[in-house]
Amino acid sequence: MQLARHTYSLTPKRSLAFVPGVIAAVCAIAALGAAGYSLKTSHEQARKLDVLCAPPAPEQTLRDQLQHAQFALEQEAATRTALEQRAAQATAQIEKLQTDLAFLKKQR
Repeated sequence: MQLARHTYSLTPKRSLAFVPGVIAAVCAIAALGAAGYSLKTSHEQARKLDVLCAPPAPEQTLRDQLQHAQFALEQEAATRTALEQRAAQATAQIEKLQTDLAFLKKQR
């Protein structure tokens, strides 16, 4: 009989500190994610600035590169000229052979 006289009430399964703890954990995870993202972007920006602020190449290196480029251009121009001459010679030879062929066809 005594059991029936007690008052029973609902008690929360989790303590009252659970909700603020979950909120704090979510905030900490978000803060770590934001810090990681900002660190990554700052490294990328630093690399970009390093490229922009790099000291210029030595003058001798630039001269060597220019000389190499000029040599390559001269070589390409000479090759193009030689190919154009060979093409012109081949065209002339083809025309001559076509003329000879036409003459031989008439002889038959």
